[in-house]
Amino acid sequence: MNITREDMPGRQVALTIELDPDTVNSALDRAYRQMVNQVNIPGYRRGKAPRHMLERYVGTEMLTERAVKNILPQAVQDAISDQKIDALDVGDVEIVSMDPLQVKVIVVQPPVIELADYSSVRVERDLVEITEEQVDQVLTELRRESAPWQEPADPRPIREGDMVYLNLEGFTTEGALEEAARENFPTIVGVARAGVPEPVNVALTDMSVGEEKDIAETLPEDYLNEALRGKDVTYHVTVLSIKSQDLPELDDEFAKKVGYDTVDILRTAVRDNLEQRATEAAESRQVNTAMDQIIESANVDVPNMMVNEELDGMLKSLESRLKEQRLNLRQYLTYNGLTEAEWRQANSERARERVVSNLVLQEFARREGIAVEDADVDAEINQILGRFEGEELTQAQEVLTTDEARHDLMDRLFQQKLLERLTGIAEGRIEAAPAPAAESETAVEAEASETSEEGASEGSNAPKAGKAGKAGKGSKKAAAQIAEVGASDDAETASTDATTNAVATDLEVAGGAAEVLGTGDVDTHSPNETGEAEGGGTPADAPGLSK
Repeated sequence: MNITREDMPGRQVALTIELDPDTVNSALDRAYRQMVNQVNIPGYRRGKAPRHMLERYVGTEMLTERAVKNILPQAVQDAISDQKIDALDVGDVEIVSMDPLQVKVIVVQPPVIELADYSSVRVERDLVEITEEQVDQVLTELRRESAPWQEPADPRPIREGDMVYLNLEGFTTEGALEEAARENFPTIVGVARAGVPEPVNVALTDMSVGEEKDIAETLPEDYLNEALRGKDVTYHVTVLSIKSQDLPELDDEFAKKVGYDTVDILRTAVRDNLEQRATEAAESRQVNTAMDQIIESANVDVPNMMVNEELDGMLKSLESRLKEQRLNLRQYLTYNGLTEAEWRQANSERARERVVSNLVLQEFARREGIAVEDADVDAEINQILGRFEGEELTQAQEVLTTDEARHDLMDRLFQQKLLERLTGIAEGRIEAAPAPAAESETAVEAEASETSEEGASEGSNAPKAGKAGKAGKGSKKAAAQIAEVGASDDAETASTDATTNAVATDLEVAGGAAEVLGTGDVDTHSPNETGEAEGGGTPADAPGLSK
């Protein structure tokens, strides 16, 4: 067996294997014996036709394919062993030559994640300060959310804060701008990300029902459709109807309606929740910055296979969110002028970053000896159970003693330890573990190899984390969750909000302020890996339109 090796980017190795003639003949004989009993050949009883007749009847190629299928697993394994390749996965085999018989296979190697000395990484957490203006903004939004939308009693021009239902068309020198088209579409005047281009939203002020207007704009250089970047566009808007709100007074009666005894208590609750959210955001920024520094100094090489699997997961997540908004993937891609291949290409770098972040966190956890033991989970369960009594205690015990609940707690505890360790090092409060001496194989490579033999575990396609305690049980999932901290700062493509009349209903119910108090389902407009707003509520950032 002759082997030609070609090392490729993305941790891939192409092996061209030339099989020995004797091995091929033996395999062909075996394939003949298998197939001759499965094929009726005219003039012969089943199983009695000679090999040359079988080849003439079914084709030499089919017989050869069966022969290759028989000997391929062992041949590939022998080639991998001969080349001393640590294989994470093996791709499809391609027959490249019949005489001599040569096959080509792509072997995927585990990722390489080698961390440099990160003991000097320093990132301070931003100070959190909540102003009265921020509190007032939330209270105003709460009042808006509790006020019904009604048509004005008398005709009047549009004012800021009005909800306007409109028809919209867009035209460039290339023709109609299909992604700009709207029918009976609701938008709130003066509200950022209002679902229509900003110049249109601004131009609505002082217009009246039934009025039409043309608004000119130049599309930005980062416009989704590359062919239209920098092009002049004319929007034609027709106002169909308007609605407005009469906000309730901010008094104790209003506070009671949203679940608080007095306005002062409501204001305190708003401030406390804003502080909590701001603190979490500051921690996210701190973790992201520290991670960026660690990744920047690391030697990282991940297989393209893992990136593609991450893209699969991102696409599946996108489909789920679209389904919640009564859309499907085909509609989304068509609306944004994309094919699935173009979407994957646009998000490939983001997927790679996610894989790298996840693996770096796993290696960081291994090096720092972060582990979650059964005793840690038991202690957490006991602490939770201490909050219940009587029948509620019995119910809580039934829930928390399940394997799923224990695994979830293990993930959460691991995540807490990982965050505490990372932020402690970044702030200089904790001394980092000493950097290990150079090794011939990184820990992540070794673990990936074991994972390829044992099969993928839950939570990620990435290899398991290090062997510290029971970290491997929950570390992959927890590390992946932490790796996503701050993902709301990224936006690669446009929003997925539907441009249907159903949006109007969403617009007229509770909005963002309720989330601050935890009192309602709201649209946080938190962009995910594709830049969509994850909630449903306002028609934010209609696909493909400039803001």
